Amino acid sequence: MRRGLGILGVITAMIITGCMMPGAEMLNKVPINSVTVEVLDQEGNPVKGAQVEASNGRQTTTGADGTAKVRFGSLGIHNIAVYADNYMPNNMIVTMPADRGKTVTARLTGEVQMASLNFGINMNVNMYPMMFNYLFTGYGYELEVEDYPEGGWTQWQVSDGEGEIGTIMKKGFLKELDNGQQWWQIVMFEEDEDEPVYVAEVLFSEGRQQIVRLREKMGDSEPQEKPVSEGWYSQPQKLTQESIEGAVAETGVSVEVPKGTFTADLIDFGVAPEISLKLWRVTSEAVPGGVVKSSTMEGEEVISSLQLIDYGTNAKTMLNSF
Repeated sequence: MRRGLGILGVITAMIITGCMMPGAEMLNKVPINSVTVEVLDQEGNPVKGAQVEASNGRQTTTGADGTAKVRFGSLGIHNIAVYADNYMPNNMIVTMPADRGKTVTARLTGEVQMASLNFGINMNVNMYPMMFNYLFTGYGYELEVEDYPEGGWTQWQVSDGEGEIGTIMKKGFLKELDNGQQWWQIVMFEEDEDEPVYVAEVLFSEGRQQIVRLREKMGDSEPQEKPVSEGWYSQPQKLTQESIEGAVAETGVSVEVPKGTFTADLIDFGVAPEISLKLWRVTSEAVPGGVVKSSTMEGEEVISSLQLIDYGTNAKTMLNSF
């Protein structure tokens, strides 16, 4: 099919460049829209060889400077996905012609091997972006199919493809301010430990479009206010209700997680060639976010999984952030 479209494109170009077609000269003056995609790692270094794919089918890779140009032959909204070995993928949206000629930045977070993380106080790594990818996003999309109520929290068991538990994570919606900004919290525990090894409380702008403040506490150290720069955070894409309903593969299935057995709908998205994101949307009771299990899979093999341990509606600040 792609080969046929390519031939058609060549024929069309030949017709347009010919003098026999009325208006051909005007059509040739229509500008080709493009954006430059800059791909950086979590330290701000360029990522060479990252694969950049656009929803119009165009694919390219980044050079030594971490940039690649993506062209669009039509106006409207386009999705761009960025993939690189040993990094979590990233997604972004551009609008043509409004973003024509701009440089957009995709910041990639390294894949986390949970079992090998060292939670010592001297750990020199920006933890929150990595934890955010596990708890809030799946291949650049929001993992929530319903809203969290203020005070709502969920606690999760994180497993790798072999079922090995790496760590325990908790996320909660702490408070919405009068201006629409929201405080959220992430807490990490080592398995079978009650005291957290990491706490982060982050203030999002209205609509969770940007991170504007971040406070962290590691181990027994004192809480710290961390620097937050513009463009550091890439907002995950929110799924439309129609997309969610269209991806329902099974309804009323029984799913067992550490919290117990739930009745759920299985939602199955194809997010990349041979890669699927599966969400179990609970229907038997109210759980913040509406999901009790999520799995990223390559064919029938589980790459990573989140399973619900517990949930509630009484999340409170642990760092006196507000």
